Amino acid sequence: MGLKKIAYKPFSIARPDDRGRITLGKLLTLGVSRFDIFINEQTGEVLLKPYKEIPANEAWLYQNPTALNLVNKGLKEAQAGKFSGQEFEETSWIDEIEDDE
Repeated sequence: MGLKKIAYKPFSIARPDDRGRITLGKLLTLGVSRFDIFINEQTGEVLLKPYKEIPANEAWLYQNPTALNLVNKGLKEAQAGKFSGQEFEETSWIDEIEDDE
């Protein structure tokens, strides 16, 4: 697999330790659960593709487009400072999700 022509900016210099390991540090690994590693065999360039995995008990949200849209809508409204001031009624949003399925 060849690397696409993408502009990369210099970030840091790393030297392998005596066991051949390179430490990425907290800045590059914060919230990352794994990396896929790609190597360009002609140039020796290495590409690390970070992944953030979600707990299995939260996967349902990403498998339910209606619920995910409601969460995203709520996050956007909260970010914009739009709050209803109403008490939380658990059944109102659950009924809305169940009606759409």
